[in-house]
Amino acid sequence: MDKNYKVAIIGCGGISHMHAGWYVNEPRATITAIADLDEERLKAYAERYEVKKPYTDYIEMLETEEIDLVSVCTRPKLHAPLVIETAKHGVKGILSEKPMAENLGQGKAMLESCSEHGVKLAIDHQVRFSAPYQHAQQMIAEGAIGDIFRIHGICGGGDLKDNATHTVDLMLYVYGDRPVSWVIGQIERIGTPTKYDLHSEDFAIGYFKFEDNVRGIIESGNDTAPGYHHIYCYGTEGEIELAAPGGPGIRYRNQETGGEWATPELTPEITPVRDLINAIEEDREHRSSGHCGYATLELLMAIYESSRKRQRVQLPMEEMESPLTLMIEDGWV
Repeated sequence: MDKNYKVAIIGCGGISHMHAGWYVNEPRATITAIADLDEERLKAYAERYEVKKPYTDYIEMLETEEIDLVSVCTRPKLHAPLVIETAKHGVKGILSEKPMAENLGQGKAMLESCSEHGVKLAIDHQVRFSAPYQHAQQMIAEGAIGDIFRIHGICGGGDLKDNATHTVDLMLYVYGDRPVSWVIGQIERIGTPTKYDLHSEDFAIGYFKFEDNVRGIIESGNDTAPGYHHIYCYGTEGEIELAAPGGPGIRYRNQETGGEWATPELTPEITPVRDLINAIEEDREHRSSGHCGYATLELLMAIYESSRKRQRVQLPMEEMESPLTLMIEDGWV
């Protein structure tokens, strides 16, 4: 295949190398330009990936080069403004790092800008492309464990926006991205923790209801049960366990296995970049679309909002600012 999608990467820090690897291994794409404020890092990155067009000003890059795809790999506070501005420059697709944004107002503005300019927006919840979670989604959709009634996710270590954003996103993904009706949650915050320039917390728990009455539980932080993106899916005729500590990526048991744990054969994986190109060519949503990213961000924000208001939060949420930021400004945490 010809490399006909010209790529730009904004932000050449650690996570950007994962994006670069996806592009290098995608026959339909080539990295044309990169942008970063750090000139030494920019030079090293350009040499490593043989990029001839390095820029310290990303707007100059977008105005000068003909770019089709852009990866936004900066700190979280810059995700929204960079996506909103990039969408105005004739690109076809944007793959932005997680968390989607600092708050729902920013997330909504990202969706609106990309919709207005006809840009496919994807949020890099890349674990959606991991074969075990993909297989679990298919098994649940096919009724392999009967009618699902509860999903329990565990994310030991980290916080909601950095680490557990993946866990929550996976919980929504394996159940077909169904809408959530309400959320109730609580956080613990000791001192003034931050993560990648955003306010953070030490421990969080959320309980939520999908519109069809299936329930979800998410626990994250420094004192959870063991596990990282460890998800249990309970059904009327069996269960699926993902990323069991010390175990396989996926195992299941149902009537067909006689109640014994079994490990399925997994299908090959694709990358978020390949799906973005496919989504453009097939004019469909990306598996980790901006709308999926917004739904995940909304659930995280609802946990904060429930902790702030001491009550259940109905979705869609009305508060567009980060409830954690509001709590901190009010001196509550």
